[in-house]
Amino acid sequence: MTTAKDLLSLPSLSHMKLIGGAAGLSRTVTWPYVILCPPIGEWVSGGEFLIYYGANAVVEKVELAQLIRDAAQNDAAGILFLVGHHYILEENLDDEIRQLADELKLPVFSHTSLAYVNSITKDIINLIQDREKDAAIANSFWYSLFFQNTNVDDIATLNQALFLGYLPSYNYCVYILEMMNASAYFQKLEAMHGPSFTETPSEFFRMLATKLSYITQKETGSTWHVARNSANVFVLPINTNSQEQSADHFFESLTIRMEQQYPGTKFCVGKGNVRSRLFGIRESYIQAKRSLLSWKLLGDNRHLISYSDLGFYQLLFEIPTASVMREYTARFLDPIREYDKTHDAHLYETLCTWLDCRCNKVQTAKALFLHRNTLLMRLEKLEKLLGVSLDDADITFQIQAAVKIERFLSET
Repeated sequence: MTTAKDLLSLPSLSHMKLIGGAAGLSRTVTWPYVILCPPIGEWVSGGEFLIYYGANAVVEKVELAQLIRDAAQNDAAGILFLVGHHYILEENLDDEIRQLADELKLPVFSHTSLAYVNSITKDIINLIQDREKDAAIANSFWYSLFFQNTNVDDIATLNQALFLGYLPSYNYCVYILEMMNASAYFQKLEAMHGPSFTETPSEFFRMLATKLSYITQKETGSTWHVARNSANVFVLPINTNSQEQSADHFFESLTIRMEQQYPGTKFCVGKGNVRSRLFGIRESYIQAKRSLLSWKLLGDNRHLISYSDLGFYQLLFEIPTASVMREYTARFLDPIREYDKTHDAHLYETLCTWLDCRCNKVQTAKALFLHRNTLLMRLEKLEKLLGVSLDDADITFQIQAAVKIERFLSET
């Protein structure tokens, strides 16, 4: 990871002066971008270090201020103004500009116009590429830990983790952020734009992964990130309740932010339990993945699902074979399905609604728009079909478990 502060050590920027925004020097730099003509919103996706020299035009202070606001709004890493007689006038970079940079926490720099733009961009790119090699090593390690059969007890695996900054005395938590309606979203875009729509899902997810990596590094600091298809996996050190609460709030707000930036998308974060040791981190990943699988089961309006929220479904994930669960559901649900199919009836819908209404007959009749007597007749038919009494709490629990298991199998 390259930060705005790291650029101060580059030879071509040795005389670069920080005007304001020192609080944002930890912003991650993903690439240099030379601005030819503002506005920049269409071309900046987050993390770019902007370079602007005015292109031999007279640039007023109000235009510089607007450019700084646009840069901050689009998550730029910082902005460098090249100053000189035919460039940005140094007197325009005054206290008002400094105060704006400080307020937005966006590093704003100035540099003499004698510096060659090509040399600056080349130095920045080389620095980023060197840092990316280190990031690739970390990415490879976490990829193998989560997606391959890496032996977490192997001493070589532990040594590699230690090299990357893993601390055995720390606890860690895995968060997985994923777009939950990717297929429907891209189909809708293709239908709207027709042949002019050329962006592939893989291109979109690569861009999204870069953006998410930049934002999480800027906001959380010490975070490992690995992307696979539409899933973005984050590993955070969590050692206090306040750290966990802050991380939960950050990722939940991040999903909302992505939905606002890409209208029509639905994002959710699955969270594993806080664990220690490498084995525990892998376990936390599995739990986070299971949390996402339960998205539809728990309601698709949620932006963060913790494994601890799964309740009964936690037990189902631990059952190794689906056939055991299907055998259990068949005892209660097959006769109902068969009856509905033969008689064009709605007993299964009635049963599910009755259970969702906590066995309250008045609420069930209202939800199904049925007369109370019609509902009673349907419940009586269910009892006869199954040979049970729905007044028996134990029987009701077993049937409710069967319905939950069937939903679980259909959604996961």
